[in-house]
Amino acid sequence: MTISVRVTEQELNEVLEWAQEHGEEMTTDHPDGTYEEGVSDGIRWVLGYIQSRPDQ
Repeated sequence: MTISVRVTEQELNEVLEWAQEHGEEMTTDHPDGTYEEGVSDGIRWVLGYIQSRPDQ
């Protein structure tokens, strides 16, 4: 199975920085979701299945 990343390296780095900051501060932009939903959304975004970035 071949998988290709559909987002730019810059976009990926921006989202990783956003996630790192929230992890350090113990905060969230998505209080109604679960960790698992966030992981799923992040992977689906990177693969191009959804368009909305996790940090937006």
